[in-house]
Amino acid sequence: MSNGSEFSTPGGGTKSTAPVPPGNTPIGGTIPKGWHKPLPEHLPKPGYWPAIMAMGITFILWSLAVGFNEVVSTIIILFLVGLSLFTVALIGWIGDLRNERKDQNE
Repeated sequence: MSNGSEFSTPGGGTKSTAPVPPGNTPIGGTIPKGWHKPLPEHLPKPGYWPAIMAMGITFILWSLAVGFNEVVSTIIILFLVGLSLFTVALIGWIGDLRNERKDQNE
């Protein structure tokens, strides 16, 4: 049976009535009774792969826009540059995700 609060601890059902002293935040190390650490405990590191993938998609779409002028060599060059950027970014991004998962399992 639920006590009506979505913020209660699993299985506990009681709220902590202990006041939190000033300056004693959960980030400081001690967690007040009834609180828990939010998940995930760490954020993933930032990467360049999304920006590189966006640039690859931009080149691919640019090749389609140039295609209306019927300059075949330009279409092929732009498309291949975009496809290679997209492929490299996809492989790199998946590699980062796999390495991040490996670090979390250790």
